[in-house]
Amino acid sequence: MHHASLPREPGLEGRTVLQVLPALDGGRVARHVLAIAIALSRVGARPLVAGEKGPMIGDLQAAGGEWIPLDARTLNPARLMRNAATLSALIGREKVDLVHVHANGPAWSAHAATRLARRPFVTSFHLSPDATRRTPPLARWALGRGDAVLVPSAYLAGRVGAVHGIEAARLAVISPGFDLSGFDPRRVPREASVGFRLAAGLTDAQPGRVVLHQARLEPAKGQMVLIDAVRLLVNGGLTDTVFVIACEGPERGGYRAELVRRIEAQGLGDIVRLVGAGDCGVGALASADLAVVASLEPEPIGRNAIEAMAMGLPAIVSDDGALAEIVPAPPEAGEAERVGFRVRAGDALALAEGLGAALSLSTAEHEAMAGRARAHARRFSHDRMQQDVLAVYRGLLNPAGRAKIVANH
Repeated sequence: MHHASLPREPGLEGRTVLQVLPALDGGRVARHVLAIAIALSRVGARPLVAGEKGPMIGDLQAAGGEWIPLDARTLNPARLMRNAATLSALIGREKVDLVHVHANGPAWSAHAATRLARRPFVTSFHLSPDATRRTPPLARWALGRGDAVLVPSAYLAGRVGAVHGIEAARLAVISPGFDLSGFDPRRVPREASVGFRLAAGLTDAQPGRVVLHQARLEPAKGQMVLIDAVRLLVNGGLTDTVFVIACEGPERGGYRAELVRRIEAQGLGDIVRLVGAGDCGVGALASADLAVVASLEPEPIGRNAIEAMAMGLPAIVSDDGALAEIVPAPPEAGEAERVGFRVRAGDALALAEGLGAALSLSTAEHEAMAGRARAHARRFSHDRMQQDVLAVYRGLLNPAGRAKIVANH
């Protein structure tokens, strides 16, 4: 994992920051927390992380962080009270200056502890609040009580603000912080591309372009709409193009069978290919010319589009949710800033038109757009996220920020 060297600065040097998450389990949230801990160490701060154990404890300790065991997955009221007492004691014992919580579960306990200690309280929404409806209301409420509430997209800021009644001054849109170091077409192992091409039935002698749809195999990701759009393009005379639907994660057998039937019914067996989870990833992106993210429901972050752009692929995406803001295109951006095409979600004709426009790019236009896409994707990197989060911490820890927090407690 690559991390830029960050300068030591008076606002954070010598400070102790406690992050709380369910577990250091290797998932996206845990990687996010580790990246923040690394950034804190590099500016001379002391990073603490509380949560259940997991395989990333060694990574945290190697980065200069300290792990504190906490029953952070519990939603049992008695255990939440016990966690609040544990965190309150920890804040006092370790002279914690700021607490940052990353999940609903431990949010109530962390909120209670910071209110008692009058410490800045930062929260992060890594999912839409609509995805956590089954969480007890008190836990969901606490995640919205941060002195600063961090969200990875303007779309999610709108949803979080509406659901939790959070004023704009407390909301901060922060880069989602993806590790894009492996998403460089010059660094992709040849065997990764070869494996994908074999799985997709692509040969070196085969002319034409490859359009990739890489996502979980579920109806909400829009694979059916893509198949119907391809049929429209073929009806219009499209040739020399292969569309590959690559599955990320576990496959839903029933849905895969539905896709196969739709491909056969549309007479697209030679044009639309399906590959499994073992053959997707950077090898698939390195083999493609264009990427499609045809989600039918608003995406809170848009990871697939960001990874595609990092690999230099112009992306055709649904004009909804975070996708609408992370892929610059007219009318909000000029043609010179375009990195892809946005189309109405769930509309096969609109998707066909967007694909047609992308496939009509000249070689020079495609290369220019690919370069802009790679540069734009860096806005969503770990390095950018680290800088943005530390800026929030500094703002809360400076005298004006501290005075405002104390007044509100």
